[in-house]
Formats: sequence, structure tokens, C-alpha cells
Amino acid sequence: MTKNDKIVLITGANKGLGKETARQLALLGYTVVVAARDLKSGDAVVTELRSLDCDAHAIKLDVTNPEDISNCVNYIETTFGKLDVLVNNAGVVLEWDGNPTSADKIRQTLEVNLIAPFAITEALVPLLSLSTDARVINQSSMLGSIDTAEKMWKDVSKFMSVGYATSKTGLNMLTQIQSKTLAEKGILVAASHPGWVKTDLGTAEAPMEVKEGASTVVSLVTVSRDEFPNGQLVHNLQRIAW
Repeated sequence: MTKNDKIVLITGANKGLGKETARQLALLGYTVVVAARDLKSGDAVVTELRSLDCDAHAIKLDVTNPEDISNCVNYIETTFGKLDVLVNNAGVVLEWDGNPTSADKIRQTLEVNLIAPFAITEALVPLLSLSTDARVINQSSMLGSIDTAEKMWKDVSKFMSVGYATSKTGLNMLTQIQSKTLAEKGILVAASHPGWVKTDLGTAEAPMEVKEGASTVVSLVTVSRDEFPNGQLVHNLQRIAW
């Protein structure tokens, strides 16, 4: 396998879309850092990838834990000296359990889906700034698109839980802001809509397989800088209205 010199950190990479994204990028020659709240499950992914002659590493990262974030930054700095790509993939949905939405569920969802990507990105900006091709990809959803809610309400209303949809709307705005404020440091930022995918979050009812769902993030990592959709929400590089 031909390896490149690019380092990719993926949060929530021990299962689902994160794991498949790590697998696809590792097979393309990227050095992948599998960040997982449970280190054992992250180590298991690394074992799989190394059996395929991939360069992979695991790190414990609870995205809501400031100490874990600090340790992650230190690990990347001492091990690699830079970071080329950050994929803010970790996310939760707490409202699809048949019970009413509560303020506490919304608060927890925002903490993981919005505040954590902000905190992690901010902490890693100095290392991303050392890359010649730095990118941040926020795993979002068309459910965070106000345009979608307005025009397709009958189709998407059963999925439009307040906490999850609002957290993704916020993440979309964060993406837009970061694409402007980090541009002077050479850091590109985009939001990904993977589609409705068969994961723990998407459930078995979803029409898309995980391999297909990971393709949007992979395309954002591998597309040329000139073609990168900076400051946009996209699915397979096709723009989705905010």
C-alpha cells in the first residue's frame, strides 16, 4: 500500500460511519487516529486496520471531556507534530426513544453535537495550522437544514426532534463561521450530510449501507483544495441549502 504523509483524526471512530470512514481513508494511505470514548473498542478497530497493512492508532476521547481533549492534542503533537484532517464525527440522538423531548435531552445533545466540535477544533487549530492541506469536516445532517424543514416538512417531520435537528443547525452555522475565521490559517471547513445510513443512530430501517454513507466525508478529505466546498453543507460534494 502506498502511504501518504497525512494524519487524520476521526472522533467516534470505533463504530458506524466513523469506523468505516477510518477504514476507507486508511486503505487510501492516510494515517488514521481512531478516537473513541471506549479505548478498547478503538484498539479493536486499529487491530483490524493494521491487519490490512494500514497505519492506524487509537486514542481515548470523550468529546465532552476537556482533559481528554487536552490529552488528544498532546498525543497528536508528540506523535505526529501536525494534523492534516479533523473529522468531527461523534454524535448522539437522545429523542428517538418514544418519550417526549426534555430540556435535559436537548442540553446533552447540544453538548456532544455542537459544543464538542467547537472545543475540539479550537484545541487543534495550532496543529492544523502546520499542515499544507488542513481540513475540518463536521458530520452534520440535512435535518439541520432550515430550507429542508421548510420545504420538505411532510417528508422529514418524524425525524425533526428539537435537540438533534437544532444541534445540526448550530453545527452548520459553526461550519460557516469556521470557514471564514480559519481561512487565514489555511484551514478549509465543510459540513457533511452522509444520508440516512444503517447505523445505531440511523437504525436498520435506513436505505443506505455504511460504506456508502462514509463516501461524503471521504470525498471531502480527498478532493483537491480548489474543488473543496469551503463553508458548505454537502452530500457527495453536492451542495444542500442551509
